Amino acid sequence: MANMAKIRLLDPDTVNKIAAGEVIERPASVAKELIENSIDAGASRIRIEVAEGGKRLIRVTDDGCGIEKEDVVLAFQKHATSKISGAEDLDRIDTLGFRGEALSSIASVARSVEVHTKVRSSDLAAGGVRLRIEDGEVAEKTEVGCPAGTTIEVRDLFYGMPARRKYLKNARAELARITDVVTSYAIINPQVAFDLFTGKRTIFKSVRSEGWDDCILRILGTEVARNLVPVKAESRQMTISGVVGRRSLTRSGPDWIMVYVNGRAVRSRVLTRAVTEAYRTFIPSGRYPIAMISLEIDPALVDVNVHPTKREVRFLREEDVAEAVVDAVSRALLVNDVEASDSQMRALETGEETSREETGREDDGRPKPGPVVDQDAQRTLPLTSGAESRLELDLSPGFEKTKLRVLGQVLKLYIVAEGTEGLVLVDQHAAAERVRYEHLKKMHATRTLSQELITPINLELSPKEQLMLEDWNELLARMGFEIHPFGGKTYNVRSLPAIGTRLEDPQSVHDVLRDLFAMGKVSCGSTSEDDVLKLLACRGSIKAGCEMTWKEMHDLLKDLFSCQNHKTCPHGRPTVVTISSAQLEKIFGRR
Repeated sequence: MANMAKIRLLDPDTVNKIAAGEVIERPASVAKELIENSIDAGASRIRIEVAEGGKRLIRVTDDGCGIEKEDVVLAFQKHATSKISGAEDLDRIDTLGFRGEALSSIASVARSVEVHTKVRSSDLAAGGVRLRIEDGEVAEKTEVGCPAGTTIEVRDLFYGMPARRKYLKNARAELARITDVVTSYAIINPQVAFDLFTGKRTIFKSVRSEGWDDCILRILGTEVARNLVPVKAESRQMTISGVVGRRSLTRSGPDWIMVYVNGRAVRSRVLTRAVTEAYRTFIPSGRYPIAMISLEIDPALVDVNVHPTKREVRFLREEDVAEAVVDAVSRALLVNDVEASDSQMRALETGEETSREETGREDDGRPKPGPVVDQDAQRTLPLTSGAESRLELDLSPGFEKTKLRVLGQVLKLYIVAEGTEGLVLVDQHAAAERVRYEHLKKMHATRTLSQELITPINLELSPKEQLMLEDWNELLARMGFEIHPFGGKTYNVRSLPAIGTRLEDPQSVHDVLRDLFAMGKVSCGSTSEDDVLKLLACRGSIKAGCEMTWKEMHDLLKDLFSCQNHKTCPHGRPTVVTISSAQLEKIFGRR
């Protein structure tokens, strides 16, 4: 029997759907591509309307230059574009779009796409054109009356691709991603008014302005906006501008480090790492700054044609770019420090009231407590066995007369003890996390997890965070949070889980909520509640790098070995490692 050929050419429809999957990953991808087209068209107003998180409808309307009647059908052909004319233009791209893939990709994965467009003209009688595409094919083209600009309506995204549609998030989570796209482009395009609407309410709205200030205020709130300092640097080949947060303004993740290259919102490890490097000696480890950095650079020195989504870029001289960003951000922070110092000096010279730190008094005039010097802190592992190093833990019953002799702390990470089986090393954070988790679990089971705040906290949330809060609110209420709208982007926090540490300032509460939202899932099952308890246990635990007293080490080990499972933290990491005497002898060549 003759062998049959196994390799075949795919039909054009399948090829288009495969290629479209690289460009259109989810509803936010559609919003991004259409917004970029509107900006390239010179729009001064862009309105985005969505339904069911963009899965059922995405409609983008602009007042840009419009599309010529004879070009409307061609615009939906693959690799048809007005942005470039040949390969030589790839070295000098100055528009957001250029690949000619977005519209054809959208038409390939949506049930229908409808376009109303009219070219700007002095002829008031000139009409526009309406184009309707069904299942990737042109179904109708007619002349209509419409305002100058373009409206593109995309319905039923991925309707013929159930596998792709299945893995989309719920409507609110997809809307949050679209909100991210809209706000990121609103920041870098203050000359454009943006409006994100769901048919029921406005999610985000900005007005045209000369600078970033108004948009940042609308997105991040007054508290963040007044703690931002400007960044400005210029060289022969690039200009760096933007704003960065003061050292006191930090977040628990890098979400609010936003970078732009020639007006394009991008993901760039080089630029993000450069921003964090500038803060390395200013903020604690594990904290991240808020920063919006715009890099205007010679297009010949940057490659934006790395991926179909155009979100990734490569620089010809990465080290030079990174060094310039580090220098610009560092100088902005230092200038701010100098201005703050000058302000304090002027206050002293004029006899004005100084800060609490300078006066040693609280706002109400009471003496401020001085620094507490803990004489019992474990500085180094003791070389001699003093009385306090011989604390013994009698862990019986249940552990068959197991005893531990606490020796000290090393690297501000591990507690060292001697046990009957050998040398015992305990990860202080993992151990504290296990203890805290089992404690919180009991409190949750007995409905005693929530604690009411004496003074409620007012919290400002970004548009995306407001959407996420709506999605999480029911679960958060079950976990001890009581959060209510307080007008605009402000929310009133009245109760919080009793996690054992102080959560009495907006930043700490914001960090907890941000970490919860980052988990990205909400369900009514116990799994999500357990995940929340694990996160809260991590938040309330002793951190790596914390010096512990003898008593703290003793108490932690006692609590750990009283847990149902003392061997791992809630996430499965080991809490205790024992090195037997036989292993030690082998390490030192005694066997």
